[in-house]
Amino acid sequence: MNEQRKKIRKAILIGLAAVCILALMIFLIFLAVGFVEIISPNNSYAIEITGLSSLAVNGTATVMVPIPANVDGVPAMSEEVLTSRYQAFGWRTAIRETPYGKMLAFTTTDGYGPGISVSSGEFEKKEEPRLLVPVLATPENVSVEEFSRSSGGTYTTVVFLDGFIPPPENATPITFNLRYQGGGGMKHLIKENVWTTTVNATVPGTASGFIPIPAEYHVTPGGLYL
Repeated sequence: MNEQRKKIRKAILIGLAAVCILALMIFLIFLAVGFVEIISPNNSYAIEITGLSSLAVNGTATVMVPIPANVDGVPAMSEEVLTSRYQAFGWRTAIRETPYGKMLAFTTTDGYGPGISVSSGEFEKKEEPRLLVPVLATPENVSVEEFSRSSGGTYTTVVFLDGFIPPPENATPITFNLRYQGGGGMKHLIKENVWTTTVNATVPGTASGFIPIPAEYHVTPGGLYL
């Protein structure tokens, strides 16, 4: 009886050892694959502007929104991508220089400007903080670089409206919903930070010119990825 128990115990131990060895092999394979895997950082930017269809165009109307850029104002997405992939129905797209820096401009000569809803993205090689610019003001007036390396907060950016026939006081508000996300690349199981900026702002339908609006900035820390 004792001999039979010893045999059963030995068989169980051998089985457990085999399972442990198999699990270790799978883990080592996963580790090896992950260690050599490289994922490039990614940029994605979604733009949705509503309420424009209630505004009559006076010749040529222009709407401008911030663009993703690093702390020095260098665009994080190429101008070619921004102008070619962000073609909204009824609008022409271009990069414009403004007193605050470069912005993405939509122009139309239609009687009424249709709503704008576009999104796209691209891979890149840079690993640096990025947010929507221009940046007009940061919390406690810290530098843009210092703010971009924090965990996040609310800063002030700007949008632009021009070329619409002055609407009545009760005109439909214009809503800007913008979302940029960049980073998230991975090298040798080390994942980099993800930088996210969102704008959810509503401005009066009577607004015109440069309009300061709040932007929410958030950094998701990277680290070892298993």
